[in-house]
Amino acid sequence: MVMRSIACVLSVLVLAACQTVVPLTATPSFTTSPALLSRNPADIAVLPVEDGTQAGDARLLLEYMRQSLEHHLPERRYSPIASRVVDAKLKDLRPERGETTLTPVFLKRVAGRATEDALLAVRVGRWDESRLMSEKRVEFEFQATLVGNDGEVFWSGSLVGNVKSGGLSAAPRDRTMMTQSCADLAIAELLNHLALRHP
Repeated sequence: MVMRSIACVLSVLVLAACQTVVPLTATPSFTTSPALLSRNPADIAVLPVEDGTQAGDARLLLEYMRQSLEHHLPERRYSPIASRVVDAKLKDLRPERGETTLTPVFLKRVAGRATEDALLAVRVGRWDESRLMSEKRVEFEFQATLVGNDGEVFWSGSLVGNVKSGGLSAAPRDRTMMTQSCADLAIAELLNHLALRHP
């Protein structure tokens, strides 16, 4: 009887382990230049996040994503410049026709304007909330580039994946908070692929 009870408990534990939710899966594709380590930038200007989705799927989250980038950069030992300062310095500089915030000529044009050591640009290529209410998950794609104040590319690439709202914890009940949770976790994962700044 005792053995049967133990076997029953073990079966339940195995079943629970098989059903463990993976909070985030992602495929990174980034290139880091040796210049990032040699120049060791500290002060980072974060550009407004760009919505590159076909239907503007990320438009309501762009400012939140930018704030999330500024929040997580210190975890990689970088210091974000206040967005109001960056915006004031770049208020008349926008991508021209055919350009995005990741276009090299645009980045070269704006680099150094906010007296930063480096400039971070992020573009959302995909933000799919079709599984949000049923599975608490969002599928995403980010492209990112970090350039020096002279336009030299330090780090660039993309991150494609899906994320569960709340991570390992329960998802928030409010839809807006659910999407913000997904955005914050995805942004944190994006920056995890940026090399730590050495002291």
